[in-house]
Amino acid sequence: MKKMTALALALISTQALANDAPVSFSGYTMGLSNYLWRGQTISLDNPSLQSDLMVEHDSGFYAGVSYETYRYEGEAGEEVKDYEIDYYGGYYQMLTDDLGIGLMAMKYTYGDGGDTVEYTLSVDYQSLGMTVNYDEDVKAWYTELNYGMGLFHDSTLELHAGMFFDADYYGYGDENNPDDSFYDVALRYDYPVLENLSLLLEASYQEYDKDHYMIGVAYWF
Repeated sequence: MKKMTALALALISTQALANDAPVSFSGYTMGLSNYLWRGQTISLDNPSLQSDLMVEHDSGFYAGVSYETYRYEGEAGEEVKDYEIDYYGGYYQMLTDDLGIGLMAMKYTYGDGGDTVEYTLSVDYQSLGMTVNYDEDVKAWYTELNYGMGLFHDSTLELHAGMFFDADYYGYGDENNPDDSFYDVALRYDYPVLENLSLLLEASYQEYDKDHYMIGVAYWF
């Protein structure tokens, strides 16, 4: 399931790089009205608590762990509460002042059992970022484009577009012949209320899951 938005990663990396020490720590704690992941709600449109801690070396290598609460519909139609703990590590390097490239592996583990591993290649040019993700367990590809714009009072607006490929695992479309590709789009807004406290807003639309909204607060450290 979802880890961090490109906007969140960028904010954390910026804070980490601001530290002159060869090894730096950064992270966040968030309270969200909804857990949105690639256009889908992972909390049945209910609140989610999320936190992350990352350690980064000035060589470009980093590793971290995150915690998220989510909900899903049980076999009898009941609402089930659960959590996930995710472990990730990777390498990111700026090749020029404008161009950066990275590789990451992430293992998602769930309280009710089960896990999955996803690999990510990212390329960033100025304010435009692209990632290609492959989940080795569900054998699905996901590609996304994100464009960030700086606005008033150091706030940031991010435009997102994503597409799943080879994703009939998710069961969208015809029951007997599910679609293996579908898209999502989103607008994400970050407004810094205080130096380390942000207001987060998101509106997303997925081809089959339709529209979802989120408001939340994030404390960065």
